[in-house]
Amino acid sequence: MSFNHIVVQNILRDKSTYISYFLSSVFSMVVFFLFSTIAFHPMLSELDPSSTLGITMVLASFFIYVFSIVYIIYSLFAFLKKKTKTLGTFMMMGASMRQIRKMVFRENMIIAGVAIITAIVCGLVIAPLFLMVAKKILRAEIFGMYVPIQATLITIVLFSLLFLIVTKLMTRTIKKEAIVQLLKADMTQEKRIKAAPFKLITSIIVSVFMLFSMIKEMNWVESFGIIAYIGLFISLLLAIYFTITQGMLVAIRVWEKHPSYFRKTNMLFVSNLKAKERSHAHIIYLLTILLLGTFVATSVLYSSYYNVEEKTEALYPYSFQYTSLPGNELEAQKDVAFIEETLDETGDNYEAYYSSFKTDDERRIAFMSVSKYNQLGEHTPITLSNNEYFVAAGNEGVHPDEESIHDYSFGNLEFTGVEKRNILVTGLQNVYYIVPDEVYETVEYPEYKIFAYELDDWTNKTQVAETISSKITTELGQNTIASKIELYEAEKFVKSITFFIGFMLSLIFMSAAMSILYFYLQTSLEREKEKFLGIRKIGFSMKELTSVAAKELAILIFIPFTTAAIILLAVLFGMRNHISLAFYQITAIGLVIFLLLFIISFFFIRKGYINKLVN
Repeated sequence: MSFNHIVVQNILRDKSTYISYFLSSVFSMVVFFLFSTIAFHPMLSELDPSSTLGITMVLASFFIYVFSIVYIIYSLFAFLKKKTKTLGTFMMMGASMRQIRKMVFRENMIIAGVAIITAIVCGLVIAPLFLMVAKKILRAEIFGMYVPIQATLITIVLFSLLFLIVTKLMTRTIKKEAIVQLLKADMTQEKRIKAAPFKLITSIIVSVFMLFSMIKEMNWVESFGIIAYIGLFISLLLAIYFTITQGMLVAIRVWEKHPSYFRKTNMLFVSNLKAKERSHAHIIYLLTILLLGTFVATSVLYSSYYNVEEKTEALYPYSFQYTSLPGNELEAQKDVAFIEETLDETGDNYEAYYSSFKTDDERRIAFMSVSKYNQLGEHTPITLSNNEYFVAAGNEGVHPDEESIHDYSFGNLEFTGVEKRNILVTGLQNVYYIVPDEVYETVEYPEYKIFAYELDDWTNKTQVAETISSKITTELGQNTIASKIELYEAEKFVKSITFFIGFMLSLIFMSAAMSILYFYLQTSLEREKEKFLGIRKIGFSMKELTSVAAKELAILIFIPFTTAAIILLAVLFGMRNHISLAFYQITAIGLVIFLLLFIISFFFIRKGYINKLVN
């Protein structure tokens, strides 16, 4: 029997160990390949001259690649642990460490080669459908099918290098002493979790402080920049880790002292849990992080797709707003005539509003008469007495300054109210002071003319916006034109990309979580079978043993889900003043859907695992 034949037979004999690693690797490569297919699409430059979509897809591919590195390293560690007895057997037969490393290296490279070929074939088969979906979601009609030679080569080269380097480095860590130690691990109890209340409390305090600082936008956050966010990420990871490990330790100790400890199979269950508390805590931690990533992808990225219209209207209140600066009267007449003629040709109803304001250009503080304010249609009309003024917002999300009007000599005017929503395009002016008509006449600043139009069913008037923008553009010092229709289309495109990437990332995180759980169950299966066989000799029934196994599975599946959900909800509660209702709705729907999927998955996993355990 040749050496290569031994390698192949070893793979076939342990195919249950490799299958999840193989399939997950294929899945990661397929997703990378598909993102690369879009990122290097030959028509992308025509769709987006600034290559925003291309850069986004390249970044998404890079993230997937980095994630694949971490995942493959973890998988190789799991394999080495599962193959301990096999490697030990070869050592007892006289195999040298060089031969063992060579065997493990060839095994993984064979799996990698088959996985890469499978991923490319699957990617080429799925690519037409993927581009059709991308065309629909991203509304990119020119996303036709093509032969993705560049994406294919990049996927093959990058993942070949990844498997080669990671496998080479990992096999060099295999040492005789480590194999002997792992062999003994089957007969000795794993290390216990040490009590670390100080680390737990410190990590939680630091994480809460940093998260609070981010929400409140404290000065130190801005001064540290990206370092502050990296620090928050690390502190959150540590806080979650210590919470889970210390929580596992406390839960076992409390359960041991509870009266229910001696009922039915609880003593066996808790003892089994105690023997594996460290490995259980680590796997729960990994699953929690991956599920938290899945929930964030679904909540943050999906919810942003559903409030685009609301945000657009907050920024640009009107379908079209044409602002004419002083000295632009003749051109303004032509432009307004063209706009209204174009709108008339559509045959749809629209409202036209004409107004004006005077502005202190240096401070970008505007003054508007109450009659001109009431001529605008996107707010409730007001009335003012001769000694009153009203304030309206100029920038979205910024509370208008209510007192700067007193810097001007308009007499002793009294504040009477504020409109926090934009009355015109955001950023045109910092604030609008609405004053009586008599006071407005005394203002000696340049006057800007406003021509605003609101269309029915404006979200479907893209063609009208394109017609007007092709003829009229913003000219510095003469006019400005803004359309919430065009802004809506641009925002919708960006949110579509976000939605698309969020969906793919959630699939990747979920796939990795299920794969890691599969690895963990597989690596401990033989040891658990031997343990349960010994316990059966004591007198426990098969029903009691399967009950214990089912409870352990429930902990491994539902504790990470519950922990990730609680963390997400806690963060949402802390940011309740910064996020919209749509975010909560999508989060709630997403958690319910995932819960149903986890319940269904639990029954399938339980059935398969217990069948392998008892047979």
